[in-house]
Amino acid sequence: MERNLDLIREELLEALKNKNYLKIKDIFNNYAPIDIAESLRDIDEDDADIIKAIIPIFRLVKPSITSEFFSELEPAFQEKIISSLNNEEVASLVHESSNDELADFIEEWPANVVDKVLKNASKDQRNDINKLLGYKDDTAGSIMTTEYITLLDSYTVAQAFQIIRSIGRTAETIYTLFIKNKKFDLVGVLNLDDLVFAEPDQNIIDIANKNFLTVNVNTDQEEVAQLFKRYDLNAIAVLNEDKKLTGIITIDDIVDVIEAENSEDIEAMANVAPLDDSYMNTPVFRLAFKCIPWLIVLMILNIGSIFLQDQFQFLIGTLTAISVFLTTLCDTGGNSGSQSSTLIIRGLATKDFELKDYFKVLWKEFRVALIVSTITSVFTFGFCMFMFGVNIINIPSDFKPIAGGEPEYLVWITLSGTVTISIFVTILLSKIIGASLPFLISKVKLDPAVVTGPLITTIMDLITLTTYFLLLRGSFNIFWGNYF
Repeated sequence: MERNLDLIREELLEALKNKNYLKIKDIFNNYAPIDIAESLRDIDEDDADIIKAIIPIFRLVKPSITSEFFSELEPAFQEKIISSLNNEEVASLVHESSNDELADFIEEWPANVVDKVLKNASKDQRNDINKLLGYKDDTAGSIMTTEYITLLDSYTVAQAFQIIRSIGRTAETIYTLFIKNKKFDLVGVLNLDDLVFAEPDQNIIDIANKNFLTVNVNTDQEEVAQLFKRYDLNAIAVLNEDKKLTGIITIDDIVDVIEAENSEDIEAMANVAPLDDSYMNTPVFRLAFKCIPWLIVLMILNIGSIFLQDQFQFLIGTLTAISVFLTTLCDTGGNSGSQSSTLIIRGLATKDFELKDYFKVLWKEFRVALIVSTITSVFTFGFCMFMFGVNIINIPSDFKPIAGGEPEYLVWITLSGTVTISIFVTILLSKIIGASLPFLISKVKLDPAVVTGPLITTIMDLITLTTYFLLLRGSFNIFWGNYF
C-alpha cells in the first residue's frame, strides 16, 4: 500500500482534535507505526497543545504498538512525551521498548527525562541499559540487544518450543536461538526452521550449528555488517572478553548501521563533516559550520596551483588561448582520479580486496588508465582542432609567429597536441594515484573516504598544470623560439 503521510497526519490530528478515540485506534490498526510517526515529523514539538493532544494515544492504543510508534519519533518529541506521561504510563512504555533502543534514546535526552525513564524501568532492564551505555560508540556492544532467547543444550525440541512460547514475544528475534551449556558457554546456534522440522523428542544440540560465528563487544560495527553480508546472517552472538554471551545483533540493527555508514561516507566524500542528526533537524548554523572547515582547507591546498600559474604567467600573457584549456585539464585530472579512488574505496569497504592486493589492483588500474587515456587523447586532439577550425577559440593575428608569416594551422596543431599529451599524462597518472591513495591512507589507519578527495584534487592540479606549462614552453621553444 502506498504511503500518504499527509493524509495520515491530517486524519490523526483531526481525530485528536475531536477526541475521536475510536478513529485514533483505527488509524493505528490501519497504518504502520513508523508511517504515523513519520507523518508527524513536521509538527512543532514545542507546541504544547499538540503534545497534550498526542498523549491519549499512549492510553488508548496497545503498548506494543505505541512503543514502536514512540521509537520512531524525533528525540525532542520523545522527551516532551515522556515528561507528559505519568509514572505508570512511562513504565508500560519502557517495558514494551527494547533495551538497545532505550539506550540510544537516553544518550539524546536531558537528565530529568532519563531519570524518569530509569526510575520506571525494572531492575534487570536498568542493568541492561547501563551495560549497553558502557560500550564505545560504533562497536558491536553499542548496537547489540540483550533481549534474546537462550536454551540449555539438554533441552529437547518440545521443551524449546515451550520456552519460545513463554518468552518469545519479548525477544528481539525468535528465528535464531542460542544454546548454552551448564557453564553458560555458547555451544551452538539454532535456526527456527531446523527446530520446526525436527522430532519433538530430539535433543536440540544434535540439530544445532556448532560451527557458528561470533563477534567481540569491541568489534567495529562495519566489520559486523560485513559478516552479515558475507554469510547472509539473521543474527549473530556478541561475546565479552571472557567469551561469554553478552548480547546479539540482528539484521534490523545492521540495516541501520549500513545506512548510517553510507551517509557518513557520502558526506565525507563531499567534504562535509558528518551530521549528528537528520538534515531537517540540523540547525542552519550547524550545517554551515559542517561545510566551512573543509572549504578553508581546500582553499589553502590550492595555493600550489596559484603559485604555478603565477610562475608561468608569461606564457599565458603571450597567448591568452592557453588559459582556455586550464579548467578542462584540471577537471579531467580530478574526475579521472576520483573515478579510480571511488572504486578502490568501495572495494576496500566491501572487502572485495585487501591491502595486500595493492599491486594486483594497481596493475589492473594501469591497464584501464592506458585504454582510457589513449581513447580520450585521440578525441581531445580532434575536438581541439574542431574548436580552432570553427573559431570557437581564436588565435589573435598579432600573435608573433602568425604575424611573422607562420601558417595558423601550425599554431592549432601545436596547441592541440600539447593539450592532448597533457590529457594523456594527466589521466594516466590520476588513475594510478587515485588507485594508490586509498591503500596508503588505509595503511596509516585513516578513513580514505575523508582524505582521498581533497588530496587527489590537489595533487592532480599540481601535476596537470606542471605538465601543461612545461609542454607549452617546450613546444614554443622548438617551433617558435626565434620569435621570443
